[in-house]
Amino acid sequence: MATETAVKPKIRIESIHKSYFIDGAQQEVLAGVDLVVNAGEFVSIVGPSGCGKSTLLNIIAGLDQPDSGSVELSSERLGELLKTAGERLGQTGYMQQKDLLLPWRSVLDNTILGLELKGLSKKQAREQALEYTEAFGLKGFEHHYPFALSGGMRQRAAFLRTMLMGQDVVLLDEPFGALDALTRIQMQEWLLQLWESLSKTIVLITHDVDEALLLSDRVYLMSARPGRATLVLDVDLPRPRHYDMVTTPDFSTLKAQLMEPLRAQTQTFKFQAIKSVGQAGS
Repeated sequence: MATETAVKPKIRIESIHKSYFIDGAQQEVLAGVDLVVNAGEFVSIVGPSGCGKSTLLNIIAGLDQPDSGSVELSSERLGELLKTAGERLGQTGYMQQKDLLLPWRSVLDNTILGLELKGLSKKQAREQALEYTEAFGLKGFEHHYPFALSGGMRQRAAFLRTMLMGQDVVLLDEPFGALDALTRIQMQEWLLQLWESLSKTIVLITHDVDEALLLSDRVYLMSARPGRATLVLDVDLPRPRHYDMVTTPDFSTLKAQLMEPLRAQTQTFKFQAIKSVGQAGS
């Protein structure tokens, strides 16, 4: 969302490197990633499977520490730059692909889990959550249990749980990846409307190029492992946006700019995987 606040970096990542010990050998997952997300922006990261996208989100969230490079998260609430993993831990909302709803808790009680962990009483937390159930499409389903909900509604409940944490930055790791095509489109349009009303900074991981372009101000394309940002594409489509835009010439032009290098990266990843299998069998 293009606003005056977008001139201030909310997240700044410079030359991040990360390796793990995998299958008896040290393997580099991230190789010099640079990324900037400004306050109020919606930024997506796309790339081949295994290129380190989720690792990058874990580092931003403070769940993991890079081997080298710098990460800065600007905290509006604390009024400072958070530079270490320990400082960043708990300072972002983080939603993963699985909704991770607890089956023995109602929808309402699932959404307040984070608030309870922060020390609010169940009564206070419920009162706060009930203010948002209509906006999140959960009105009338507060006392249902997860098994009775559709996939889309489960994701809405998980998203409300994330947003109730009250963080300026929200990290989304393939939140709609497990949904059917129609539900996914509905959720994308719902997320657009919600983001525009909540003024959050959002970083989304997705394999869906249409999703990335429809939602984002900017898209980062990651290379095959070891991952690095090989393309940064500004999405200059007008807002507010709607799904009909995916058939427009401007959208198709942007999609072509992403798809050509993405296909090349995917082919590189497949070649590396085949080569690794061949070496293991020799």
